[in-house]
Amino acid sequence: MQFYYGEQNILRALDEAEFWKHQETEHAGLIPVVVPNLEPQYVSKLEYLGNEFNRMQAEVAKYIASLTRSKGVVSRELHVQMLNLIKQCLEQSNNFCKLLDDMVRNSHAVRTNQPAQVVIPHMIRESSYFIGIAQLILS
Repeated sequence: MQFYYGEQNILRALDEAEFWKHQETEHAGLIPVVVPNLEPQYVSKLEYLGNEFNRMQAEVAKYIASLTRSKGVVSRELHVQMLNLIKQCLEQSNNFCKLLDDMVRNSHAVRTNQPAQVVIPHMIRESSYFIGIAQLILS
């Protein structure tokens, strides 16, 4: 990760969170398309997470808009709120990776679908990238 944001790495985290929540929303919607016979419990979990990712992306976008209006001036209270939001995004991504890993290991539909065997591990790697950035910024 590059540190050209200087002391404003929280802004980098928000930028990344907005992008990756959008990606994860798309990923959650893509899996049932790639695996049309996916077990119903996974379909419902993916639908729920897709909605949550979308909601979180909108929340992050609100913070980014507020920062834009304030010209990047961040109060201590706002900084704490942003850190908490990043923690929530991180937790969501961790849960998504766990679900995807569970699907790869336990879903017959995924195990017998060659494209899913390529696509889902790629999605895990992408979400893991965001997790790494978020953990680095939060540490």
